[in-house]
Amino acid sequence: MFRIKKYCCIAFLFAGFSTNAQDPYLSIKQAMPLFFNPAYAGNEYYTRATLNYRNHYPASGTSFATYSASFDTYIDRYNSGIGIALMSDQLGSKSYSYTSAGLVYSYKIAVGQSNFIKAGLMANLYYGTNNPNDLTFPDMINPDGTVNPNEYTYERLSEFGVDFGFGGLFNSDYFEAGAAVYHLGKEDKYVYWSRPLRIYAHAEWKIPILSSAKYVPTRGLTRYLENSTLKPNVFFIRQAEVTLFGVGALYHFLNFNVGLYGRQNFRFNAFTTSFHIGYMSDIMDVHYIFDLGFTGKNFRGLATSSHEVGLVFKFATGKDD
Repeated sequence: MFRIKKYCCIAFLFAGFSTNAQDPYLSIKQAMPLFFNPAYAGNEYYTRATLNYRNHYPASGTSFATYSASFDTYIDRYNSGIGIALMSDQLGSKSYSYTSAGLVYSYKIAVGQSNFIKAGLMANLYYGTNNPNDLTFPDMINPDGTVNPNEYTYERLSEFGVDFGFGGLFNSDYFEAGAAVYHLGKEDKYVYWSRPLRIYAHAEWKIPILSSAKYVPTRGLTRYLENSTLKPNVFFIRQAEVTLFGVGALYHFLNFNVGLYGRQNFRFNAFTTSFHIGYMSDIMDVHYIFDLGFTGKNFRGLATSSHEVGLVFKFATGKDD
C-alpha cells in the first residue's frame, strides 16, 4: 500500500509541476540571502559563502530536493556588492530538474549615519529538463505490488534560458524591510522549468533585550541576556496562483539562535509551522529548520514535513582598506 501511495504521489506531483511550476520554498534567509533579494549581495563585514539543502516531504518516498550555494563580497571603494547564486531543484529521481546560475550586483546608498538603502540586480541562466519516462504511474502497478515496465515513450524536453530579477532593501539599527521581483523576461511556457513571476517582500524588527549588565540583578542571568536580540518578522510571497504569508521571530543569545515561524498557503488552505535552531561563530554559522504542515484543521503528518540545513562560511572582510 505504501508503494502505491508513493507512486501515486509522484504522479500527482508530475501533474502539478508540469503545468505551473513554482520556485522551491527556502526557509533560511541567512544561508541563501541572494535567493530572497539580490540587494543582499555584499556583506560589509566579511566575504560570505553559503550552502543550503532542503529535503521536501522525505517520508512520502518521493525525491524532491533542492541544493543551493552562493558567494558574495562587498567592494567598499565602489559601495557595491557582487555575487553568484547557484541552485539545483530536482523532482522524481531527477525526472524533472531545474538548475540555475545567477550573477548578482548591488549598490549601497547611505541615509544618515546608521541607515542605508541598497538596490540589487540579478541575471540568471537556467537549464530545465523534463523526462517522465523515469516515473512510475498508478496503472503500471499490479495488485501484488509489482511494477510493469512503461509501455509508452514520452518526449524528453530540455531548454536553456535567461531571466532577471531586481530588489531593494532598507536597513537601520532596529529595522529592515525589502522587496524583490524574480523571473522577469521569461516566456510563458507551461513546462516544469517555467518559473512564473515571483514577488517577495519582508520586514524585520531588531529588539535588543538587554544592552547593559546594570539592569540585571544577578550576573548569571546577565550572561544570557546581555546583547541578546529578538527579531520579529513578517513576509509575503506571491507566485502564479500561490500566495504565502508568514510571521515569526528569531531570538539570538550567546552564539545561538532559536526561532518559530508560521506561514499560510491561501490557495490550499494549508498552514506550516517551522522550528529554527542555529549556531553562529566568527568563521561559520549553522542553521537547521524543521517544517510541520496542516491542511485546514488537520495535521498532514510527517510525510509532508521538510528538513532544511544551511551553512554560512565567513572569510576576510570584503572592504578595501
